[in-house]
Amino acid sequence: MYSFSLITLEDLKEIKYFSAFPGNQASWLSDWYHTFKSKNDNDFGSQKKPYIITAYHGSKLVAIVPLLKLSRTYFKFFKLHFVEFLGQQWSGMGYDILKIRELEDCFAQDLVKWIRRNISYHFLIFKYLPKTSQLKHRFKFYKYAGAPFINPLTYKNYKHFTQNVYTRKFREDLRRTLRRIKKDGFEMSVEQKLVNEESLKLIKEISASKTSDGKGNLYESKVKADFHKKMYKNMQSQVIFIKFNGKAVAYGTCIDFNDQRIGVDAAFDRSFRKYGVGIHCIDQVIRSCFRDKLTKLSFGVGMDAYKFQFTNSIEEFYMCFDFKYRLKSLLVLPYFHYRIKKMNQSVSSILQKNKEQVKAKTENITTSKNKMNFVQSIEM
Repeated sequence: MYSFSLITLEDLKEIKYFSAFPGNQASWLSDWYHTFKSKNDNDFGSQKKPYIITAYHGSKLVAIVPLLKLSRTYFKFFKLHFVEFLGQQWSGMGYDILKIRELEDCFAQDLVKWIRRNISYHFLIFKYLPKTSQLKHRFKFYKYAGAPFINPLTYKNYKHFTQNVYTRKFREDLRRTLRRIKKDGFEMSVEQKLVNEESLKLIKEISASKTSDGKGNLYESKVKADFHKKMYKNMQSQVIFIKFNGKAVAYGTCIDFNDQRIGVDAAFDRSFRKYGVGIHCIDQVIRSCFRDKLTKLSFGVGMDAYKFQFTNSIEEFYMCFDFKYRLKSLLVLPYFHYRIKKMNQSVSSILQKNKEQVKAKTENITTSKNKMNFVQSIEM
């Protein structure tokens, strides 16, 4: 029913289509491939080759599927070939089939048949899929990741948001650290500006402080830093700095896409840890979304505990896989299946734990508000 053909990354730039995720844009895909095609390890893979598949129903273009074939080595001598979404190997923010027209349920089946006939591989792995993906008609979905988010338009204003999402203790932490900042003679200021060479210099200096906590600093990798520079240049990007007496001590970088703001990177100078500069910076990013009347703020893929101080909502992402009946595939399949099941259990556990914490937080906020209303009614 559906027919498929291949085009180049350059051809893709000539096609107008809607992308639900920034990583599916033609410019992003091209930048990603040309930046990382020579980076060879088991995360990024080696021998990379893009396969940009166009799907037709009759003479009408109905979908685009940007894929990447790559190789990885397991157990020192098992070289396996994979077919994946182009870009899911690093900096993934969500991937899916790019629908130009409505697709029938059989589309995913037809797509996989074509891939099997035309591309040589051992495993087919798709990650960072939304729950609504067309691929669910063909594959079993496993929970893979989560992205905490806020919908600013569901609240009257920023204050209404904090009263319904921030716990009483967290609001007090923000006030307490502000008092400490003033007491110790610092004047805190907030600066929002474009990400450019000047601001990147400050970002790199602050990001280097992460290593004292044993965390990775992406700017230590030239190739990753280069990709981030391209991303900030090609998209509507911005950085919010927290400054003490004019010195930048924390930052949060974001990109705007489809009327949404997506957090990309954040860090704070560990020398100023006791002042809560990290939470003040994220709080200012949230305030900016209310000022700019954006529909959504995503904290990016990752379920770090600190993010749930700021939100009670999480978007879930999934993965799925398939394999060809080849000797290497069958030998490695038990190991892969074990890892995927373990990953599914781990992510499900984290998601459930966060949901329970969010529920408890919501109940505490409601109880606190009821107590306040009761006291106010007595005083009146």
